[in-house]
Amino acid sequence: MTTYNWEDVDVPRGAFISWGATVGQFVCGKVLSYDPQGGTDFNNRICPQAVIELIDPAASINKEGVRTDFPAGELVVVKGDKVSLKRAIEAANLNPGDVVKITLSNLVKTANGTVKEFDFKIARGAGGNVKPQGFSSAATTAHAPINTQVTPQAEPPF
Repeated sequence: MTTYNWEDVDVPRGAFISWGATVGQFVCGKVLSYDPQGGTDFNNRICPQAVIELIDPAASINKEGVRTDFPAGELVVVKGDKVSLKRAIEAANLNPGDVVKITLSNLVKTANGTVKEFDFKIARGAGGNVKPQGFSSAATTAHAPINTQVTPQAEPPF
């Protein structure tokens, strides 16, 4: 029987960001991986998905209004499952190492409900070199120091 010198790996768990109804909710961080067809929306249609290492604390707010806060350094998953967000993510043409700030900027009432609109900012390559990886292996990424002009927040301001 072969013996191995096993090493335990602390695997970070990426949490999905849910967008609440508070204008100003945002996610700011370094893109670790991006897959233009990696997620699915509420109708089970393919949508883009990014794994992001937070630079600033962020929050996820589910349909029931329950808020979950995430500290800087946490891994989160942002899916383009909202029409405005999907268009923004696709137009941004994300790459690992980019730094993004995605902000819920407006809620528009329509005949079919409320549409969430997003502002999307990108600093290409500002997060340093990251080897492109899928979500399942993003947890093994060595976290390079984030080289960016973003001023970290103590907690989400919304």
